Amino acid sequence: DFITPLMKKLRLQESILVVAAGNKGLDNDSVVNDLFVHFTNLQFVENNRVENNRTYVMDNIIEVAAVNQAGQLARFSNFGQTKVMLAAPGKGVNSCSSLPNQFKTKSGTSFSAPQVAATLAMMFVHFPFDSYSQIIDRLRLSVDLLPSLESTTISGGRLNINRALGGEFVL
Repeated sequence: DFITPLMKKLRLQESILVVAAGNKGLDNDSVVNDLFVHFTNLQFVENNRVENNRTYVMDNIIEVAAVNQAGQLARFSNFGQTKVMLAAPGKGVNSCSSLPNQFKTKSGTSFSAPQVAATLAMMFVHFPFDSYSQIIDRLRLSVDLLPSLESTTISGGRLNINRALGGEFVL
């Protein structure tokens, strides 16, 4: 399993991993085969000895749901009040086409997650002395709070890039 050591290394380097929540309309809080569960009771080889049943807190993973143009959770989007951090536009997103100079309209949490990843990259440049956890807190506190996301995400809101980069915070 190459993912386990990779995830541990990312966590130790204080990197943030942004992942799409999924497109099955499921509550990720109740999904057993989930990224967060994967990192509980792991087995690692450290300093030439095996360490079993240690829980590694993977607080550097951000799961992203999708919202439609009206700010509602997209019907297909997975969600989770304790695992999915926020939502970003993911329904009817203009995307590149294989045809020259043409775009296609696509949907999915895979279109939401890159927006959050790009925002985090800009935040690391804009706030160079912040730790990864401070950056995550800034992101969480900078969302547009939406009633439709209140019980379906940790933050209760949709990505607001301007606010994440230092614009007005709404608490």
